Parts: sequence; structure tokens; C-alpha cells
Amino acid sequence: MALTEIARLRLEDKGFKELFTAHQPQWKTMAEQARKLIAGQIQGGQATVDDIKKTLLPLVELHPKLRAHLDDKRLTQKYWISDFTDYVLHRVYKPTLSQP
Repeated sequence: MALTEIARLRLEDKGFKELFTAHQPQWKTMAEQARKLIAGQIQGGQATVDDIKKTLLPLVELHPKLRAHLDDKRLTQKYWISDFTDYVLHRVYKPTLSQP
């Protein structure tokens, strides 16, 4: 699922922009590895952002910097991990809609 504006604002209010920026090369590498892995399983190799998310989410969820951030901010709800994964994908791949 794509990053919504309200989710982006909620994430940035809780310091996730700084988390992403401080470790941007790691997030980008993880997203690329997830893309390559899932693309190899899809005919034609054209993975969508949602396809990549299914592979990337467990990697993000286990990342020690994210876990520390969640603990420091006392963010226990599961949606933070999913929303941050969307945030990573949005920042790495910059998905846009084309005009019909």
C-alpha cells in the first residue's frame, strides 16, 4: 500500500524522517535487495511497490535501529512498522501516478 499523506505526517512527527536520513544507505540497500528478490519470482521481473513491501517488511521490522527508535518513543502499535516500510519505499523509489 502506498504512503498516505497522513501517515507521512504522523511518521515525521515521531522522528522517522531523521531515522530514515541517518541510515539512508541501509534502508536503500534493503529495499533494493527486496526488489531483486521478489522480481526474480515475478514473470517479466517487474515488481510493484506493494510486491516489494511484502519482502521488505520483515527486514525492516527486525532492523535494530528501527526497534530502538520504537522503544525510545514508546511506539508499540504494529502500524508504525508497516507505515515506515511504506515511507522507505516512497523515499527510495518515489512512486508516482501517471496521467491517464
